[in-house]
Amino acid sequence: MEHHRHFLMFNFDKYDKWKVRMHAHLSVIHDEMWDVITDGPIKILQLTTEERTRSNLDNIAKDILYKALDESLFPRVRKCKPAKDIWDTLMQIGEGDEQEKEKKLTIAMKRFEDFKLGAKESISDMEARFMKLLLDIGDLDEEKLTQKEINLKILRGLPKSWEMKVIAMRDH
Repeated sequence: MEHHRHFLMFNFDKYDKWKVRMHAHLSVIHDEMWDVITDGPIKILQLTTEERTRSNLDNIAKDILYKALDESLFPRVRKCKPAKDIWDTLMQIGEGDEQEKEKKLTIAMKRFEDFKLGAKESISDMEARFMKLLLDIGDLDEEKLTQKEINLKILRGLPKSWEMKVIAMRDH
């Protein structure tokens, strides 16, 4: 488990990846763990052994989320009672307010507009960088770019030496 501790640390720069990985990690521990995160603790009055295990999922989820935080973030969630409140707070911190989201989207769109094959970059490196950029934009606004805009950006991002190939691809 110690190997996963670093893997699941909350990171502002990699927030979207962290969110997906944490969802998967919590879900694999128990089928109903994600329900606890999204809906709050399971409430059962008289508990059987199985129900006691289920009701403890909130404690397990809180423990996992706490371990994913560094000393600067923990104080921001320490008073949250259920794991759901911790999760909601982390989502708000990671995603930011509407103004912060708009700023991130503006920066990502500027990177999209300026996108070109780097001088010493291979096509596969360019593709990987482009896919990451598209994921960043999609995380902020799923409907921001059309497939046509994406295709044209790739073609326009290629150097002059590719001009004949680009013309052939456009005409096809």
